[in-house]
Amino acid sequence: MQLNFGRGFKQLLKTVETAFKTLHKRGKYKPEDLDQVPEYKNIVSETTNILNRAFKDNDLSEEMLNSLQEDVFYFSSLKTHAQLFEASRQILTEDKKIKSFAQFNNDVKGIKESHRQYLEAEYEFAVGSVQMVDRWESFSDGSRYYLQYRTAADNRVRDSHAALHNITLPKNHSFWDLYFAPNGWRCRCTVVQVLASSNKQSDGNKALKKGNEATTQIDKNGKNKLEIFRFNPAKKKVVFPPKHPYKKVAGAAKVKSILKNKKDA
Repeated sequence: MQLNFGRGFKQLLKTVETAFKTLHKRGKYKPEDLDQVPEYKNIVSETTNILNRAFKDNDLSEEMLNSLQEDVFYFSSLKTHAQLFEASRQILTEDKKIKSFAQFNNDVKGIKESHRQYLEAEYEFAVGSVQMVDRWESFSDGSRYYLQYRTAADNRVRDSHAALHNITLPKNHSFWDLYFAPNGWRCRCTVVQVLASSNKQSDGNKALKKGNEATTQIDKNGKNKLEIFRFNPAKKKVVFPPKHPYKKVAGAAKVKSILKNKKDA
């Protein structure tokens, strides 16, 4: 599936092209530039606007909405930083001379394309995450109801997520702190509220084990790639995983510090 937001998305692609021309002309990039160079700020703004469309048709409390929108802004900023940082490493030749723009532009095609593809998955995640926050706020805190995990129940469902289908537990069970939907990029799972009197409560320990298995994928470096999805967006009051990959890019902490200081000023 290719993300298509008409003029808005096309404008973002043009903005990225303009920003990369500016990056090449400047010859270098540092985290401070993200809040000082207009062409870079435009990427953040337009990415934020696209991701903010995930809030459409959801009825969130004002406090929650403000927190989620702030998270989207920081996510967009760190995503833009990651893109510019990666591209900046392609500016110079091996002998430390600035490449021609034609060569540079060719060398960063993959970066631009990968971030476009990432945005598709990130937008889908944002939509699912916001919907689940909306549901969480509407769920009853009383003992009359349980929450029940459900997949899309088709042949596209991951086996690990299929194992979570119909897990039924009280809202205050720790399972929902870690394995509340969505549980991965492109995840289409959901959680619904059901009557406790009509549904059998699942074994909590077995549910936790299945949740752990569903969010475990060890990479070549021995790290669990899926552990970042162990969070409840409503409880954390965020849209994206608190430990998403863009936070690990060199200079990311500096970017967030600059933006936070500006916000608090």
